[in-house]
Amino acid sequence: MKNTDRGVAVAVLTDVLDAGAFANIALRKALADTELDSRSRAFVTELVNETLRNLIQIDHGINNFSKMPVEKMKPFIRNLLRVSVCQIRFMDKIPDRAAVNEAVTMVKAHKMDNLSGFVNAILRNISREDVSKIKSPALKYSYPKWLMKKIIDWLGENSAEDFCKNSHLPPPIIILTNTHKTDKNQLMKGLQKAGIDVTPLENSPHPFLMLRQAGDISKLASFKDGLFFVIDPGAMFAIDAMEVKPGQKVIDVCAAPGGKSFAAACLMQNEGEILSFDIHQHRVELLRQTKKRLGLSIITPSVKDALVFDPTLADTADVVLLDAPCSGFGTIRKHPEIKYSRQMQDVLDLAKKQKEMLEVSAKYVKPGGRLVYSTCTIAQEENDDNLDCFLENHQDFNLIDAEQILPSATNDGFYVASFERA
Repeated sequence: MKNTDRGVAVAVLTDVLDAGAFANIALRKALADTELDSRSRAFVTELVNETLRNLIQIDHGINNFSKMPVEKMKPFIRNLLRVSVCQIRFMDKIPDRAAVNEAVTMVKAHKMDNLSGFVNAILRNISREDVSKIKSPALKYSYPKWLMKKIIDWLGENSAEDFCKNSHLPPPIIILTNTHKTDKNQLMKGLQKAGIDVTPLENSPHPFLMLRQAGDISKLASFKDGLFFVIDPGAMFAIDAMEVKPGQKVIDVCAAPGGKSFAAACLMQNEGEILSFDIHQHRVELLRQTKKRLGLSIITPSVKDALVFDPTLADTADVVLLDAPCSGFGTIRKHPEIKYSRQMQDVLDLAKKQKEMLEVSAKYVKPGGRLVYSTCTIAQEENDDNLDCFLENHQDFNLIDAEQILPSATNDGFYVASFERA
């Protein structure tokens, strides 16, 4: 049964929730090992992500009708119930009766006939439950209580609920035109010719396109020809803050998978120099492959630790970008498992590491140059607190601007601060 669509979904959830895997990586690996068709693959992906988005509400519903708490159930039964409740509550493609019957069939196929009545009863009760009266944002949008409290502390109560609501939306597929090779209109025509539903992203000065029902975009001829790359529209706030110009020397300290380096190279008209660093060899190799596909020759990827100062680069860069490793709360749309895997200690540990990276990165900026610090989180400890600490310890840097960008239907959440060295 593992190779059925629901069987794969249960296996992926077990990897993510019981073994700590990243959902996108677990999905990619699981789907590569099956012979499911494209429609079933899309269903598995939706089912896993929708279950993760709504996990706390789902578990709350199961616990309402089970004497045994969810966390004490066998992993297979626990995650089978979760995907089944997800289908009943949050997906309209499958009738409730079919979702219940499929779950019971899977229990029997796993030689757990003694639990088939238990699963059947819980799911039938849940299918009759009215959840329209759920008002608590923490339960409605499935946030742990500690995290909901912190989000309110960071953003205020009204903005906190908007954050949860927008972070709950499934992310669309959005691509950025590689202007070194083509323009938005030509790319759009080519995608339409290939049968893709494509529209320009509204209210953006950059050549973004939104794709619908595109399937695996890496199979498109325009992808293979390097006519576009994937980057979140919110990430362009950091690119705009860099104010790059053709001929400049830019250092992207934590570059992989490379979207910001690619966007900067396009704005620089592929003239100048971009040093793109990452600590992991396999991520640098991926960056090299994408750079080659896009034809952006000014980018030089290499392995380098952002915590270790390289004296040969001191005072050399016109622009330094530190897109720091962070708690990632701004990317919950794409990575809903972050809600359950992160703890407050992670935030504090990351904030400390970010301070150290800022110390190193500042040394690469030449007088008159610019330093841009960005994260994809809303945690104040990683954002404004780090900004204040940096300014206190660096009298030779002046703050240009700082902004918290919240998630929307089309972008993740980011924090961007820019400084100029005197």
